Amino acid sequence: MHELQTQFATQEGEEEWMAVMHEYFHRGELLNAQQYLEMQLQSLGTELATRCLIDDPDRVSISGWEELQEAIELAEGDAITGVTLAIANEADRAFEKGQVHHPYMMLGLYSDDPFAFSQADEAKLVEEALAEDGPAWAGFDEDIEVFLECDGLSAINTALVHHKERHFFRDNAPQEAPARYVEYVLACWWRALLFHRAVEKICREKPLPNQVPVLAGMVDMKPDAVSVHGLVEGQRPAPQVVEEEPQTAELLPASMITRREVEEMKEPPSGADLRKRLAQNEPEPEPEKKGLVARLFGRN
Repeated sequence: MHELQTQFATQEGEEEWMAVMHEYFHRGELLNAQQYLEMQLQSLGTELATRCLIDDPDRVSISGWEELQEAIELAEGDAITGVTLAIANEADRAFEKGQVHHPYMMLGLYSDDPFAFSQADEAKLVEEALAEDGPAWAGFDEDIEVFLECDGLSAINTALVHHKERHFFRDNAPQEAPARYVEYVLACWWRALLFHRAVEKICREKPLPNQVPVLAGMVDMKPDAVSVHGLVEGQRPAPQVVEEEPQTAELLPASMITRREVEEMKEPPSGADLRKRLAQNEPEPEPEKKGLVARLFGRN
């Protein structure tokens, strides 16, 4: 019998184990998490556990990253200082048989308004992402279209979508959890690890401009593991937006000059300001907050 079958026999035991795993991700200790999960999967020895070990982090990659780098460099208005990134499954495909389930990616780009990404450390970013009422940045993502893909997760993701023992009911106070349930929990964490290690790798090999941190997570997937990638220790001053100097008006004849009160010239509104004004004029109902969907993106 696997040791986690005993620990997962109670809800408290499973929650304690989950808390430790979440801390691995919150602290960015992904290598330690990987080594631990590899040990547990090897000792479990089921078919899915073996498949997980075959799908190692080197087989997972992210495409479209150059497009994201360019979008951050060329963004108009307020500088981009924070990025949220997550994987999710199409909800209406959950019961399709014989289909490969390839998770899609969700992306959000943010400036320092209303949350100062450029001044936040790893712990602050995680804390804000897990805030009970959702983070301060929810719903304020910039209107910039970038499309990313995460390749290499289809096999394990499909196996988890169709897994036969995704729930464990403890009504009769069992002495141990089913091995198949333990298999499902471990495989879910392995899927999360593969995704996070792919983000970690590309952030290291192709850092985003201005040291922009990437807060990665899962949307409606178990577990909702959150981790920060590409973050350089210390404060990261928000890059300054270069504004064009106002052109000097042509000199006019003295006879053309009229006397009037001169108002102080105001800076033209940025694209972000215009979008916020439109949003204020046409208020939308506040989206329901659920899981990482609200925490990371502020969307339904």
